[in-house]
Amino acid sequence: MSAEQPGPASGGPATFVNSFTLRTTPEEFEDVFARTARFMERQPGFLGYSLVRHLEQPQAYVNIARWADVGSFRAAVGQADFRPHAEALRAISSSSSNLYLERHSATGEAR
Repeated sequence: MSAEQPGPASGGPATFVNSFTLRTTPEEFEDVFARTARFMERQPGFLGYSLVRHLEQPQAYVNIARWADVGSFRAAVGQADFRPHAEALRAISSSSSNLYLERHSATGEAR
């Protein structure tokens, strides 16, 4: 069973979704991404992430990152120390990103 719960309308947890199309090998991208992830993991308000690769298009990835709030996310990406990470990812991929506020969530049980 799952329990759906409404989230806050204008605050609370934020989810950053970033879709990548690679101009390099998946191995190189994952290495560069891992360095960026280690930086983000040290930032206040970071809750976690999941990097997923498209099953049939190995050059397509999506990162889904959860933050305690929008302010924490913006503070992290606004740091001067973040800039080299963003530049390294832009050098090997194109991306499209958006920031979302949580509205509903559910958890499931393995069957």
